[in-house]
Amino acid sequence: MKKQVEKKVSNAKSKKVGIIIVLVILIIAVMLGVLLYFSMTDKSYEVEEVGEHQYFKLYEQEQYGIIDKNGNIIIEPQYDMIQIPNPSKAIFICYSNYQSNEDYQTMVVNDKKEVLFSKYEQVTALAFKDASVDEVPFEKSVLRYKQDGKYGIIDFTGKELTKPIYDSIESLSYKEGCLLVGQEGKYGVINIKGKEMVPVEYDTITADGYYEEASKYQEAGFIVANKTEQGYRYGYITYKGEQLLEAKYNEIDRITEIKGEDIYLLAFENGQATIMKNKESITQEKYEEAEYNNSHDMFIVQKDGKEGVITREGKTILEPEFNTILFVNNGIQTQKDGNIELYNFQGEKQEIEETSYIAIEGTPYSIAIQDNQLYGVVDENKSPILDSKYTYIEYAFGDNFIVTEGGKVGVINSKKEQKIPSTYGVIQKLENTNVLQAIDTSTNTTDLYNENMEKVVSLTNATVYVEENYIKITTDTQREYLDKQGNPIQNTSIFTENTLFAYQENGKWGFRDKEGNTVIQPVYDMVTECNSYGFAGIKQNGKWGVIDKNGNILVEPVYSIDWEEPEFIGKYCRLNFGYGLEYYTDELVEE
Repeated sequence: MKKQVEKKVSNAKSKKVGIIIVLVILIIAVMLGVLLYFSMTDKSYEVEEVGEHQYFKLYEQEQYGIIDKNGNIIIEPQYDMIQIPNPSKAIFICYSNYQSNEDYQTMVVNDKKEVLFSKYEQVTALAFKDASVDEVPFEKSVLRYKQDGKYGIIDFTGKELTKPIYDSIESLSYKEGCLLVGQEGKYGVINIKGKEMVPVEYDTITADGYYEEASKYQEAGFIVANKTEQGYRYGYITYKGEQLLEAKYNEIDRITEIKGEDIYLLAFENGQATIMKNKESITQEKYEEAEYNNSHDMFIVQKDGKEGVITREGKTILEPEFNTILFVNNGIQTQKDGNIELYNFQGEKQEIEETSYIAIEGTPYSIAIQDNQLYGVVDENKSPILDSKYTYIEYAFGDNFIVTEGGKVGVINSKKEQKIPSTYGVIQKLENTNVLQAIDTSTNTTDLYNENMEKVVSLTNATVYVEENYIKITTDTQREYLDKQGNPIQNTSIFTENTLFAYQENGKWGFRDKEGNTVIQPVYDMVTECNSYGFAGIKQNGKWGVIDKNGNILVEPVYSIDWEEPEFIGKYCRLNFGYGLEYYTDELVEE
């Protein structure tokens, strides 16, 4: 009996252990399935931001090398070309026999001059093709490699993100982080993690151009096309890889002015345009053309040669029965059979007034424009504040208005007080400031006025720079600083990390330390402030030289440089041609 009980207990334990094992296997299988699912469906990626620039291209005797932020030579200038995909990382692509239409050899080295990724036939950076990029015109975290005549991508550690399975890999214009890949004459898109965004089955692929300040082009989708006997047929795929429209349309355009998760497209088929919100048409009607007006969030649509207006939701405001339609400040102006009419934004007919009004947001004022194109200002009751006698009026800030009369520009406030005399050729508000820049075009004199309309700077042949936290105005011998309200400020309060600060005395420039002690006597015609790398320029007799942050002269003034604010790293001067075409050199001495 006892043995039977023990046997039953043993069998029960065995069954329990077996159930636990099965459950564990099921849990593991589910977890693996979930991980596999997400690994296959997760198409998100993050475009890497470049931190502080550590490395720079050096150019000497028609050869390229690399210097670091201290001006030390890392790679001797001995290559036909060098690419720095990410200036914060020690990865350099060195080219030999570099010709745009011939074969060339590449070698990847680091800051220790160690050769990397040598097992591949070739490794190159992925250069952007468009002019929308910042000063680093490459994908900043991946490289293209070639193996057995095919291409793949690796990260900067050498990890293979794709196998070498593609006939070509290139950057995709206006879509950083996504790459155009080709196989057997067809194209697709992968991201910088190697995930497929668009299958390789199209003849052409372009990004739709959608842009937001925070995410830049990351949420731009893809307009895809295949060539048929009738011509190209277009479709649309979102930035997440979801196909919204099949490739059957004659043309597809995204309405990039409409921001948000919903995607608005104009899809043309057989000469008719459908306005699509994601996969659905916002209206049953088809139009010959549709034009979105961002200011009023409406479409001007055309049907049978006539124009109408619909909302973004597809509601008809005006039937397409007018010859022309124009959005004006106070409504919708139409023209039909020679008659001009005015409708409000709900489609109700209005009396045409002789004056139109532009409300100034955040103020009780509106700019009034007469039929004779003379400008004035009114309050919220449309009572005159400034008479309608000016050829142009622009709001400045506070109660101040920039007015143009008789070809001259000045500033008048709401009490009709002349705050800046109407003697200037140009007056403009500096962006993100309460400072006005007034230019006397006859003498090329720039005057800056603060928020109280007081003149604080007056310089001839000056250049004005609006930086993040201050304003700088310079000439070839002078420099002034203002805050965003136009108050004069000292360089010591701006460049708080510097050890030296430029100062002017008796028309000459030198440097002081934080305590105001003179480190370099004021003997120079002009100097620059020390930059973030600890170097400053010194100018004498029309030539420039370089000092370090401790006041040591690295180069006496011998460089022939034509611009006001040269930048230096060590003894090398920066030459910048835009779009990432920059390098440093010391070959600036005239023979």
